[in-house]
Amino acid sequence: MLALHKLLLLHLLASLGLIADGSKIIDGEIAPENSMPYMVSVQTWLGHNCGGVLVHDDFVLTAAHCEEPQFPLKWVVVGTNNLKENKGQVIQIKKKYMHPSYENVESGNDIMLLKLSSKVDLGNEAQTIPLATAEANVGQSCRVAGWGRTESKMTSEDLRVVNISIIDPEACRRVWPIPLPSDVICAGGYETTKGFCQGDSGGPLVCGGKVVGLVSFNHEKICKYPDQPNVYTDVFKYLAWIKVTIKHETPRDTQDVLFSEKLQKVWIRPDTMTTIVLLLLLLLVLNGADGSRIVGGRDAAPASRPYMASLQIRGQHNCGGALVREDFVLTAAHCQIRGQYTVVLGGDSLTADEATKQEFRAVRSFPHPGYNDNENENDIMLLKLNARASLTQAVQLIGLKSGRMKAPGQCLTAGWGDIADNGTLATRLQEVNVTILAQRRCQRRWRGVPIARTMVCGIGDGGIQGFCSGDSGGPLVCEGEAAGVVSFSGRQCGNPRTPDVYTRISSFREWIADVLRDN
Repeated sequence: MLALHKLLLLHLLASLGLIADGSKIIDGEIAPENSMPYMVSVQTWLGHNCGGVLVHDDFVLTAAHCEEPQFPLKWVVVGTNNLKENKGQVIQIKKKYMHPSYENVESGNDIMLLKLSSKVDLGNEAQTIPLATAEANVGQSCRVAGWGRTESKMTSEDLRVVNISIIDPEACRRVWPIPLPSDVICAGGYETTKGFCQGDSGGPLVCGGKVVGLVSFNHEKICKYPDQPNVYTDVFKYLAWIKVTIKHETPRDTQDVLFSEKLQKVWIRPDTMTTIVLLLLLLLVLNGADGSRIVGGRDAAPASRPYMASLQIRGQHNCGGALVREDFVLTAAHCQIRGQYTVVLGGDSLTADEATKQEFRAVRSFPHPGYNDNENENDIMLLKLNARASLTQAVQLIGLKSGRMKAPGQCLTAGWGDIADNGTLATRLQEVNVTILAQRRCQRRWRGVPIARTMVCGIGDGGIQGFCSGDSGGPLVCEGEAAGVVSFSGRQCGNPRTPDVYTRISSFREWIADVLRDN
């Protein structure tokens, strides 16, 4: 699964200088169940990444900065207060409409619409909320909410909400050390202990039952006693753009419901990007492993998986892969980066100085031409190395499996990293048994996320077992041959309710052969 932990973390915590994207709810309280049914968890391969708000039955409004080029948003979860529970509706993102003038949060226009692949089943647990049709009033009482950290706990499994007030815009601009964009609202986080912090990005600021703002940024990640107010994108200034964008994709008879004054009034609940994921990423970076985790597995015997490759960025593991020719590694297309990978072969421990290791540069990448980071299909890529590997006991090729696998076949996958879905890092290569799941059963469990015939699903032999963020690109091995490439999994690592999904290699043998022949 996608694992650019270090790059993401550095980007979030360092690249913005004085400002930091929103994240935890400070001095809040647990939100009553179903009290904020418009709340949306916007997710990547890693799980929850940003907040969002359901403004139409197939459109979510969030912040533009939530979309990272190497960390694309994949699906949303609607209708749950607890992100650790397997509740709510999981719906794939079909298309992203980032505001055309957005460059970075400092410049404003930090707003984006997400078109969903199917309509949300509206009810008590999932509801749309109208957008504000007038400017917010100074001193007006509003609410912001999220699933992130509190001051007393490292993480909060339950949605938490806090009351804050709109701050005078001129007063806000006077106390901020940098010029603020013209399209923002200030609320909370100033002369108070209440507000948001890193991770609540994209969640709504709700005043009087309407969405007034979207969480954008605060000052230097200071959350408890900040000197500058929290900053939100002013939704009112984008009503025309929102309406035109939704109208472009929506049947005429449902276009105007978003702006109706007669909508059923609902409780106020803004949402947030949880720092559960952020803290886990921090643990991974500090311990020197950006990626892969095998949950519920075991130590692999040294040199027992000699085809395994570690794709690294500045010495940090990012994705897995398999050596299919002396100078080619097979991995996932979503692992592609702009720069060059360092490819390490023959390793058992990524930190130990092992004589069996061989190190190369990936000089060219060949993602499948049909891969689109907004979709899950064709998630396969070949990497050309700068030299040919020397085949030894610790470095060997793996063959590619032909034909379809029958469920319930027995296979295996492996990777380096978190072994318990809690930040406990492996010191050696881990492996876990995988049972192939029938396509129809897999699709039923994934519900709104399409499972194509070019994919294969697997679950552990029992309990919580499987891969998770960072094992991306590693091989699913069946009968000694590579049958799949780690692609994506659910919110909880190894949970059989959302089976692990691999790219089916047999569907791409001809493409693989063509690339190898021509290069």
